[in-house]
Amino acid sequence: MLKIKKLLKSSNNIAIFGHENIDWDCIWSMLGLWSLLEKQWKKISYFTPNQPSKLFKFIKSISKIKTKFDYSKYDLLIFTDFTWYHRIPQFTQNREKYFDDSQLIIIDHHQEDNPPSNALLIKDINATSNCEIIFETTYRRRKNYYDPSIATYLYLWLSTDSWNFRFDQGQQTPRIFTNALKLIKLWADKKLIIDNIFRSKSFEAVQFMQNLLSRMILKNNILYTYFTQDELLSSQIDEEEAVYAQIIMQDIIWPQFICVFKVFPDHIKWSLRANSISSDGQSHQDQVDCRKIANIFGGWWHKSAAWFKIKLQSKNFKKQIDQIINQMQIDF
Repeated sequence: MLKIKKLLKSSNNIAIFGHENIDWDCIWSMLGLWSLLEKQWKKISYFTPNQPSKLFKFIKSISKIKTKFDYSKYDLLIFTDFTWYHRIPQFTQNREKYFDDSQLIIIDHHQEDNPPSNALLIKDINATSNCEIIFETTYRRRKNYYDPSIATYLYLWLSTDSWNFRFDQGQQTPRIFTNALKLIKLWADKKLIIDNIFRSKSFEAVQFMQNLLSRMILKNNILYTYFTQDELLSSQIDEEEAVYAQIIMQDIIWPQFICVFKVFPDHIKWSLRANSISSDGQSHQDQVDCRKIANIFGGWWHKSAAWFKIKLQSKNFKKQIDQIINQMQIDF
């Protein structure tokens, strides 16, 4: 940590990176870290391969995130919420040397091995999110830099990762609520978050959710549905809005896993969630583990959530989805 502290102190021109298909945790990590570093008179730029969802536009600083990297001379590069170059392929492909030759800090909570050899790591695989690492690390050392805006960015992680504390985080629950209390005391704007994330859905998004729910299939211990890129484009919503259905599906008792498949012209992505409520209303949190399924396909995972991406093998994507579901059938 001393090396990281010295590097941050000596660096004045810093680029912060978020991974492709940027999610809630990654965005709030970038914005919270950016704000803390700016308080220390650092010049900060931040980049992600894809535009953030329009759901996030109520946060004004979102507009500062760029989708094209300029390969300028930066004192320091920071990866937030990921470790490997292939999570930002639009920037790193055929330009690996630029990143290999740069000063690099990685802040991540995923269990990913073989990080770049030039990287200094801040990792905690027991953290429920990347923001948790940033908050706990900076709160101890830079509490005086916190203002309501920074507290709100990091409180957004708590509320969106837990879906406003609906989902049990097992042994991590006390840690989460302890951090939530600290952020509320730092004047995180809880009402802004609830109004714009949890009480704000477009008519098109609700229609799309209805379509996905009508397609639900329950096979053994997995409840799943799907949508295609064409459907997404015609509905005029984005991926973050499209997965509202998964939140509803997680309220259904019995299935141990909830899965939403996203079918694109050359690949299939899917989001897997562990469901903690059994048919008798009791928790089976200890019995479900997405990592066991993740070991079959690779991807990015935690115990309660995993994400995957594979090549689309034919136009008959429903058959391929069936094959994937069959591969997922593990005796828990």
